[in-house]
Amino acid sequence: MTPQQRATDGQGTGLDWPALIRAGLVGLRLTPDQFWRLTPAELRLMLGQDMGAVPLGRAGLDQLMQAFPDPAAPTPKETGAVSDE
Repeated sequence: MTPQQRATDGQGTGLDWPALIRAGLVGLRLTPDQFWRLTPAELRLMLGQDMGAVPLGRAGLDQLMQAFPDPAAPTPKETGAVSDE
C-alpha cells in the first residue's frame, strides 16, 4: 500500500473516500443516506466504471491471427502489374 492510499482513507482499504463521496453527492446528486446505502459495486456501476470492454491482449491477438490469417501478398505476375525491369 502506498503512503497516498493510507493518507487518503486512513483504514488501509485503498479507496479514495473524498473523491468517491464527491462523485456520489455532487456528480450523481445522491443524498448522504443514499450514498452510504450503496455497495461499492453499485457505486462503480452508477459512475460508469468497469463498463468498457477489456482491451485485447497479446494472447487474444494471437488467437485471432491464427483463426483469420492474412492472405499471402500477390506477386506482380498475379496482379498484372508491369515490372520496371
